[in-house]
Amino acid sequence: MVSSNNGLNLPISNEQCLPENTGSLGFEAPTPRQILRVTLNLKYLVDEIVPIVYNPAEIVCDHSEILSPKVIKLAYNACGGNPDDKANKRKYQSVIIFSLLKVCEWYSKLSTMEVHNAKLYEIRNLAAQQLCKLLIEQEETRDLQFLFMQLLLRRYVINENDEDQDPLNALELATDMHCTTVIGSSGFQRCLKWIWRGWIVQNGMDPTTFIKDDSLAEISIVSHFNPVRLKAPIYQNYLQMTFSFLFLGLYTLVVNGKDSERVQSFDLWETVFYIFNTGFILDELAKVYYIGYAHLSFWNLFNDATYLIITLAMGFRAMSVTPLNAKYTSEDWDKISYRVLSCAAPFVWSRLLLYLESQRFIGIMLVILKHMMKESIVFFFLLFLIMIGFTQGFLGLDSADGKRDITGPILGNLTITVLGLGSFDVFEEFAPPYAAILYYGYYFIVSVILLNILIALYSTAYQKVIDNADDEYMALMSQKTLRYIRAPDEDVYVSPLNLIELLMMPIFHVLPSKRAKDLSYTIMTIVYSPFLLFISIKETREARRIKYNRMKRLNDDANEYDTPWDLTDGYLDDDDGLFSDNQNSGMRATQLKNSRSLKLQRTAEQEDAHFKVPKKWYKNVKKCSPSFEEYENDDTDAEDDDDKSKDDVKELTEKVENLTAMITDLLQKLDLKDKKE
Repeated sequence: MVSSNNGLNLPISNEQCLPENTGSLGFEAPTPRQILRVTLNLKYLVDEIVPIVYNPAEIVCDHSEILSPKVIKLAYNACGGNPDDKANKRKYQSVIIFSLLKVCEWYSKLSTMEVHNAKLYEIRNLAAQQLCKLLIEQEETRDLQFLFMQLLLRRYVINENDEDQDPLNALELATDMHCTTVIGSSGFQRCLKWIWRGWIVQNGMDPTTFIKDDSLAEISIVSHFNPVRLKAPIYQNYLQMTFSFLFLGLYTLVVNGKDSERVQSFDLWETVFYIFNTGFILDELAKVYYIGYAHLSFWNLFNDATYLIITLAMGFRAMSVTPLNAKYTSEDWDKISYRVLSCAAPFVWSRLLLYLESQRFIGIMLVILKHMMKESIVFFFLLFLIMIGFTQGFLGLDSADGKRDITGPILGNLTITVLGLGSFDVFEEFAPPYAAILYYGYYFIVSVILLNILIALYSTAYQKVIDNADDEYMALMSQKTLRYIRAPDEDVYVSPLNLIELLMMPIFHVLPSKRAKDLSYTIMTIVYSPFLLFISIKETREARRIKYNRMKRLNDDANEYDTPWDLTDGYLDDDDGLFSDNQNSGMRATQLKNSRSLKLQRTAEQEDAHFKVPKKWYKNVKKCSPSFEEYENDDTDAEDDDDKSKDDVKELTEKVENLTAMITDLLQKLDLKDKKE
């Protein structure tokens, strides 16, 4: 469906976002206190429409009686603004998604603080999310630019407890709160797709706003051969995948390439491999420095463990080639280095999954693993307490005679019991019968109770993700996309190329800012030139389709697919090749294909005069399945009919009263006449 272009247009340059232009472009945001009032109004609305615990299906179903079109209208009215001034009204309506997500956050906090009302707050949370989804889908068909620029991407500041909070946009807030209902909406995913492709980028002059890339429709390879395009998440992901596979290849060459018992110095591949590892470590340290502890998730710690093991092996390897007097010989250090490096193999191969998570199957599998790891915390906490308690009991039995004889075997046996390899032989001659009784109890608790609890937790986590697999995958991709744009680097040096930036940093600080930027631009152009050529070819082909869509007054992402049920969609690439001077041949070829398809279809349908379906059939089909708009109109018509009925009753009542008065007056006159006679 083609969205209206009557709304605010997305700016295409940083200059359009200057303060003097904010009024005309609608970039002026409400104040934190105004946003707080809008949020309070929306919370009051949700509280009133969800006074009790409803069935969740009644909230999320189509044509819900709870979230009716009347409620959607009230949600817009809750934002305030001048009803006679569209720009003023849209200014305050621009925060409606952000405010509703804040309401969701408040309900989440209330559900943890007031456990007795947790179910009610969870239903209200769901209602607020579903209301967000309905508003996003409505704005997608009404004004796509306003949806992207203001509702989803504009960063707002709300005042809470008399303090202005950090600026956030709806995309970041929904992703951080894991609001799968909002993330799974069509408009939300469409906005993410534009950001992922780099069609929308962050404004260099104001990080709270976003702008459209101005080279989208440029049919020139030179215009797309620009290192700035590397800021697009899709290209950063491609680069990280490329370097990850190179890292894996280098690791294989190093760990399986030792063919001599003698200690040799670092060769080329080994040097490059350790340079890669150093670049990855510096990148992780930089992210922790700028982002903080929020960066330390499970998979980041997994990566850090990989780099730590390789760094340890690199240190042992350096010891083997340095002429230092140490406790071990060079051959021993060399052997330890390769053995430690070999232990990193599972980590090096597994980390590839983190860069292949954009594939749906792998992404869902990683989400399942993440949930299983969280559920494992309960198991290991219980296991830790049980092991500590029984260990203390066994150590007390061992030291009862004043000496400790089999402390080591006891600890080892308790540990391997978790893996199902425990043995009763250790306790046959040890403090009978106390040790045997203790171990029987330990074995029963661990193997029967705790392990079955772990299986149940894993099963629950797996089923929870599978039942909501699509939404979980979309939430994962939302997190992945935002990782690239939340704190974008001025210049994109993907590790291990960040070492180049580190080496050039003293020169960048000495030079003037413009000269330093030009030098960095030149370095990036040279280093990334093969990849930039790939980007240029890819985006030049896309630019022809985008230009065709704009000529047809369609959105930029239209005609991406040639579907069999629409004879006029799709786009034919330029038949004359990529470097053709004729830039409009693809457009002409597409128009020719569309007209030919329509003509052939029309001719085939006219072969039999009785084949054509009457127009009345289409009208009857529409009556069978009313759309949401018709439902809204029906609801409005019902209200109008109700008001009209009330007016009719009032009018009829007045007529009856008048008629009664006339009859009474007539009777009185007749009585007077009779008395006179």
